[in-house]
Amino acid sequence: MRRQSAILVLLCSIFVSGIFCSPLKAQTETNISTIDQEKKKQEIDSIIRTYAAVNKFNGTALVRYQNKIIFEKSYGWQNAEKKIPNRNESVYQIASLTKSFTALMIIKLGEEGKLSVHDPVSKFIPDYPRGNEITIEHLLTHTSGIYEALRNKEYFRLLHTGEIITKNKELSFFKNEPLDFEPGTQFSYTNSGYILLGIIIEKVTGLSYEDAVRKIILNPLKMTHTGFNYLALKSPYKTVPYSYISKTKQEKTEIWNSTLTGPAGQIYSTAEDLYSYYKGLRDYKIVSKETFKKAATPYLSGYGYGYGWFIDDLYGKKLINHGGNIEGSTSYFAMLPEEDLSIILLNNITSKKLEKAGNTILAALLEQPYTLPQPKKEVTLNTDLLKKYAGNYKLADDSIIHILYENGQLFIQNNKDPKVRILAEKENEFFLQDDDTEISFIFKKGEKDVVMIKKGLSSKTAEKL
Repeated sequence: MRRQSAILVLLCSIFVSGIFCSPLKAQTETNISTIDQEKKKQEIDSIIRTYAAVNKFNGTALVRYQNKIIFEKSYGWQNAEKKIPNRNESVYQIASLTKSFTALMIIKLGEEGKLSVHDPVSKFIPDYPRGNEITIEHLLTHTSGIYEALRNKEYFRLLHTGEIITKNKELSFFKNEPLDFEPGTQFSYTNSGYILLGIIIEKVTGLSYEDAVRKIILNPLKMTHTGFNYLALKSPYKTVPYSYISKTKQEKTEIWNSTLTGPAGQIYSTAEDLYSYYKGLRDYKIVSKETFKKAATPYLSGYGYGYGWFIDDLYGKKLINHGGNIEGSTSYFAMLPEEDLSIILLNNITSKKLEKAGNTILAALLEQPYTLPQPKKEVTLNTDLLKKYAGNYKLADDSIIHILYENGQLFIQNNKDPKVRILAEKENEFFLQDDDTEISFIFKKGEKDVVMIKKGLSSKTAEKL
């Protein structure tokens, strides 16, 4: 992007190419800057519309670059059934972006001398297994080795209920499981560690996690549309969560249980509130520059994760970012504070492409090359190959998936459900029309043939009988 016209005005006394700057010259430069900004707005809009066209964007986008918001716009449905469009005021669940708030709370308490990232977990939760070896820093950086609660079937089942879960019950889903690796030796993203951080915040502050975050982050930054219990939220701007949405099909999904997602993923917010969050981070209103710099520094070499933030190197620039993805909601928050650049994307659909969309917008702003998603197209496979895929496949729960070959076409049928045609995208990759289901066949010599089915956040693998 070109320098702002204000700088040009200040330089009007400088002799350039044989002529002096003048009000007319400054106005010309201002117009060029305006045109350039308008081109960027159109380019961002075009990028998002392309993702929306393949049903991978349904929500709000806000972009700040070089001292001003250059783009803010909403797309798709806040409530498809009632034909209420998404608006810039729409409220979304931000899922794992919550972790950045939890980490910010911890480092703020560290600045105040109320804890140290080097403190062992046992200092705050005395009976936690191997708590004398696992530190707060290990929890912040996903290097604790603690078992992921989402791997527990009962935990996952309760996510889809409104049942209030006690802290002890929540801990029981991972507390007594063996560590996946020795603390501090590897990176493995786990919600469990951030659940523990929430408990530590409560013990140190004497407040509930929600009240502590309100007091230390939300209130000072005037984030008045941000909260914690999405199920209980009463707002005309509350978005309905969808697992999939298109012009002809809308699949609603349940709101996840906030007493389980907690400090790992329970916060809801708006694009403008998150813009206030960005400014608070950029201007060091919550923690000092030195403390935030530490948080935005990778802990283990090669893993690109600090204290509640992913740190990536894109186009030679340090990108600080975090996203979130639960059933029916996806978020993306990225920033280059030194360039005053922030990209905030919020969706009320499950979209595994939102980070890609955000990075594409970043490429456009920095005038880097990028590619755009294309609608899936069916390719023709020979009948012998299609017949090879046909058969019965058993899932881990003993249910059967039938892959049927009929008249040169393949169909999928779950147990006795109606059969649905699957379309080939590549030799071993298939998709469903107007659906986000992806089906892959994996045939390796000496191993059992399997079919892998991905839909939203769900992934299932079945072995051929």
